[in-house]
Amino acid sequence: MRFALRQLRKSPGFAVTTILTLALGIGATTAIFSLVNAVLLRPLPFPEQERLVSLQLADLEPGVPANAQEPLSYPDFFDWRAQSHSVAGMACYRHAGVTLTGSGDPQQIESQTVSAEFFRVLGVHPMLGRDFLPAEEKAGAHVAVLSYPLWQSTFGSARAIVGSAITLDGHSYTVAGVMPRGFVFPIQSPPPALWTTLADDAAVDKPGETPLTAQRGANMVRVVARLKPGVTVAQTRAELSTIARQLAIQYPNDNKWYTAAIVEPQLEHLTGNFRPALRLLFAAVMLVLLIACANVAGLLLARATRRRSEMALRTALGAGRWQIIRQVLAECVLLSLCGGALGVVFSSWTLDTLLRFVPADLPRAGQISVDGAVLAFATVVSLATGLLFGVLPAWRMSRLDPSLALRDGGRSVTGGRGQHNLHHWLVVAETAIGLILLVCAGLLIRSFVRVLHVDPGFDPRHVLTANLNLPAKTYDREKRVQFYNQLLARLAALPGVQSAAAGWPLPLSNSNIGISFDIEGHPTPPGDQPTEALSIVTADFFQTMRIPILAGRAFSVRDDVKATPVMVINERFARKYFPGESAVGKHIKVDLGDGTLKSPVREVVGIVGNVKRQKLTADVDAEYYLPYAQAVITSPTIEIRTAGDPTTLIGALRSQLAQMDRNIPLYRVATMEESVSKAAAQSRFQTLLLACFAGMALLLSAVGLYAVLSYMVAQRTGEIGVRMALGAQRGDVLNLIVRRGLALALTGIGIGLAAAALLTRFMAGMLYGVQPFDPLTFAVVAAILLVVSVAASSAPAWRAARLDPMETLRDQ
Repeated sequence: MRFALRQLRKSPGFAVTTILTLALGIGATTAIFSLVNAVLLRPLPFPEQERLVSLQLADLEPGVPANAQEPLSYPDFFDWRAQSHSVAGMACYRHAGVTLTGSGDPQQIESQTVSAEFFRVLGVHPMLGRDFLPAEEKAGAHVAVLSYPLWQSTFGSARAIVGSAITLDGHSYTVAGVMPRGFVFPIQSPPPALWTTLADDAAVDKPGETPLTAQRGANMVRVVARLKPGVTVAQTRAELSTIARQLAIQYPNDNKWYTAAIVEPQLEHLTGNFRPALRLLFAAVMLVLLIACANVAGLLLARATRRRSEMALRTALGAGRWQIIRQVLAECVLLSLCGGALGVVFSSWTLDTLLRFVPADLPRAGQISVDGAVLAFATVVSLATGLLFGVLPAWRMSRLDPSLALRDGGRSVTGGRGQHNLHHWLVVAETAIGLILLVCAGLLIRSFVRVLHVDPGFDPRHVLTANLNLPAKTYDREKRVQFYNQLLARLAALPGVQSAAAGWPLPLSNSNIGISFDIEGHPTPPGDQPTEALSIVTADFFQTMRIPILAGRAFSVRDDVKATPVMVINERFARKYFPGESAVGKHIKVDLGDGTLKSPVREVVGIVGNVKRQKLTADVDAEYYLPYAQAVITSPTIEIRTAGDPTTLIGALRSQLAQMDRNIPLYRVATMEESVSKAAAQSRFQTLLLACFAGMALLLSAVGLYAVLSYMVAQRTGEIGVRMALGAQRGDVLNLIVRRGLALALTGIGIGLAAAALLTRFMAGMLYGVQPFDPLTFAVVAAILLVVSVAASSAPAWRAARLDPMETLRDQ
């Protein structure tokens, strides 16, 4: 290593160029690996996490997309828990935000309603107190377990909090325990701050109502289970699918199409949506590293030519072939370790920038860092890289004939046809790999542009949204409606406000609720009732969101509990269920089971435009809207349309809410433009990164071509001098070098186009509105690479054309 260091000191320009090239490739690879490691590879922080699985129902209803997954209902969960023998424990959970009062300012808390064995299934015990008891699943049990951050920030880390009472949604809850630092489940952003038992869902507001825990058609709970030792995922899937088929026969009205279970490891379930994109990005950055290795290998081959005499002398003095190879590889590994160290620094710098573009829903994004595993990866990659780009030059240098090399002495030599071919094929490989990355980036860019131009069905400009939660203990149905009517009237009267409304779920919120219905005159067998997306909105919702009314009318303040039950459907709903006829005036039976209306039959009074409810790239769902006064099942989100910047109204909104009830906090305040931007976050993230990698590949490919042609000019200086002395013009020399560069580039482009045509089909699921084999993208990328190749060839060609033949021949 000492000798290798001395050799590199003799060529500082070569060493710096090589180290910077490697730092670029290794740094980018390390940064992406830190992301892949945190999201995909790092085990879940639970004992024997490989035995944890996610359980869901497979929705096999005709017309539903393949592989559609559906949460369970409480009754289905109870049956699975009682009848399954392949799992050691099974627990359910569902999101349920609550308002915490009496401990400082009121605050909205992210919470989860869970079954009693929830923490035991995960294998984690509270650091203080205890977890839930089976008896605490029954109605009337008000027990909570706090997260470590909530215990620390709100309750001052007081150990006496266990057994004390806290107020959630106006009810008194006993704190049973506090979870240890770092415990989070479900893994989401923001993380849950406390957990309560499903006793909350076993209670009813009025006698005679059906509790949520007894509603088999209310599919809204997620399930996590721990497999028994030795039991496989396939065995559990088979057992639960058998139970699901039995329940479908027993309860055809609710479970007819749920005849199979979906069982997958919990880590795969957590990262499933992001797995393809992260794999693509990691493959792309490894290709960039491969181009960097090819570049460095070319530089080493060129340097080997200048060291022929040195290596020949060492051989003549008794050095064996293995000693030559070992020495060259030692120099290469030293270079790669220096490049790796600089690359780790580079990755640390770029990671902060990278995290700014990470989608908010990327699981475990907060754990992305350059930790021990990442440093170990960078070390291994550095060593492997040094060996990879050093093997070829070491092999070439070990095969030198010392007599020929010493005879040539210090004169310029060509290095042989074989060495030139190696240089050429390295450039061809770089060009082909660069083209593949450019094509992938081009497809994603075109797809992202299409995403940005998707019409969401509403106007997101100048709209502020905010959530609030009216506790059922304080506000019954009538009081909730009155509260919203008064609050919206106050907000609409504020200066700069054009209209105010409320609705749930919001467009692009990725929230969903579906309720089955019957269309009058179209009877369906039990269990075959159609189910479509449902939204609850107030009177001015369509006006505030600027969703067009295509037929009939919108809701009005007169559509209350005393008026005729009504509904509005979207265009997709109308075309699907009323093709070729007017849907306005039709009657549809929608039974929410909330007790608001005596008759569940509603009249369709209007048709509105389609709205993107889930994602910008998702198909439009058939959707129907109910007026909030006739469907009081939630606390809808506030929407305010303003004439200017909507964020200037946040203070006034908080003030108006506080004047009505100081115990109701405002949370998730955002603009609709931010929601649209968030909906495009994953597409933006993967497009930006792949475009950066493609740009790096293009730069490295151009540098590689430039280096090869410069080397060729240096080695053929004598030949070029003879050509010009015999009458060759500068234009002839210029054409000679540029043609050689174009020949290499065209060969690489041809190979790259063929490879890209085969590989891009694997990214079809990441594209929107663009086919994997898009002729325009392929043609534009090939043209860009060709132009860059001409530019890279021009500099050495111009230098060759300006040689003085007499001076050149005299030097030779």
